[in-house]
Amino acid sequence: MAGSQKNEGSVSPLELELSWITAANAYLLDNVAPGVFDHDIDPARLAKYLAGPANMMVVALHRGFVVGMCMCVIHDHPDKPTELYLDEIGTGDDWRRQGIARALMLKVFERADDLDIDEIWLGTEPDNMPARGLYESFGIKGEEALIYYLDW
Repeated sequence: MAGSQKNEGSVSPLELELSWITAANAYLLDNVAPGVFDHDIDPARLAKYLAGPANMMVVALHRGFVVGMCMCVIHDHPDKPTELYLDEIGTGDDWRRQGIARALMLKVFERADDLDIDEIWLGTEPDNMPARGLYESFGIKGEEALIYYLDW
């Protein structure tokens, strides 16, 4: 559900409110900047996502307007420590390069610490230089990997 509010200039982290989305506050997703999500939010899919105990979503709000989001999945394993998969990061088209994605990632790091999770992993396309720049700004380097998409 895309909103129509425009960027009013650079946003400092102090002007952002970061909020973990639950069924109780999912209404916050009624006013979302274009580009934050790949597609419009489907209420049934959102409810299913939020009902999954391993799923987490944090949003960045500017004056009640969602300008960024980050979705994560907790991966419990029988043979190694729990890890967190950072599944999606999205920033509104008119809100990029203002520290919003960084603020969201820092919020995820806090939650991972609270959950005693020591490893977070993610992937991006090799040519997605803005994303790679963000991730590498945390002092990490990407590793070579292959991804296979299975359709059936």
